[in-house]
Amino acid sequence: MLVTTPLDKSITVKRLLKLWAARYVPDLSTLSLTTNKCTTIELMEAASRQGRDKTATKLSRLIEIHCKCAGIRTSILFSYIPNVVNLTESQGIATSSAQVYEKVLSVYRKQSPTPSLMEALSEADTVDISTDLYKISVMPKLELPEVSSLVTILTPELMQFQSQHLSANNQNTLGFMSTQFHLSSKVLLNRLSLPEQLLLSPYFKFVEEQVCIPWQRVCTAAAQHSLNSPVLALIEQLIPKSQEIATRVYRHALERYPTYRSRRGKLDHPEVKASSIRDVEMFQAYLWVCVLEQSMAAMEKELYPLCEMVYPSVSVSWELVESMVGLLVDKILIRLDSEQQSIVQPYTTAMQKLFACR
Repeated sequence: MLVTTPLDKSITVKRLLKLWAARYVPDLSTLSLTTNKCTTIELMEAASRQGRDKTATKLSRLIEIHCKCAGIRTSILFSYIPNVVNLTESQGIATSSAQVYEKVLSVYRKQSPTPSLMEALSEADTVDISTDLYKISVMPKLELPEVSSLVTILTPELMQFQSQHLSANNQNTLGFMSTQFHLSSKVLLNRLSLPEQLLLSPYFKFVEEQVCIPWQRVCTAAAQHSLNSPVLALIEQLIPKSQEIATRVYRHALERYPTYRSRRGKLDHPEVKASSIRDVEMFQAYLWVCVLEQSMAAMEKELYPLCEMVYPSVSVSWELVESMVGLLVDKILIRLDSEQQSIVQPYTTAMQKLFACR
């Protein structure tokens, strides 16, 4: 759930903002690709102000209908949950999500590619996203140029979206909303060329995460710490590893439960995989909020009640949840030295107790 947390301008907050922005690079597994290659000229043209305006104009004509189509598909996926949303609510969510995408495009039109990206592109004639060279030299430079402007522009829109459609008594609507955004992004990106997808997909990923993962609050909580804080240092160390950690947790869970099936499908189903990895990243973000705030309140009052309501409704067993929390703790602690472990362990222990099978 998105909670408004104004971003402080302190140096510690800015440091985490930079790491937050670095999360948003093209995720090739989510793109609709017919080719792995494009020319650098094509990518540079798409990245130009004129190219961005062309992309945004093209999508603006498609957003409403594609968000409605994504809403229909989301309704089908959630049809096993009684009264999760009715037809009118589903249409309202689709309309509101379309408005959010319009705001995203308004930011996309105005932002320019980083000079480092243009420099990297000038060194080759072709961009091949299947190569290590792309992953090392180009992909990191496709990150969001500036995350704070997206936060400023999108937060009011997302808060209104949430207040209109998220019921305190039915947290399943949060899952519905995040799935709506995920599917909307997918169908919209499918209408774009490879260069356009590479440039715009980080913005769409930001929206998907902003609905359910409290990275903004992690950054805000950093204001409570000094530059030489060991707490801040370990979180700076682990935020860039969050997706890798989540993916490893998912893979090990799949090894433990190869035949596991929820109402959404088997654990190895692409959509279940994506939501599982996103959930593990959400757990990490809530953990870092707790560590930075020196309080388990966010996890106890927000994350746990959400999981307690949502997981049973989709037939996710608490045994699986407990197992994945344990795997997450293992993957985190193994990356820390003994001093860092002593900082984190009170919170990881409390998290494991909170999510232990009853």
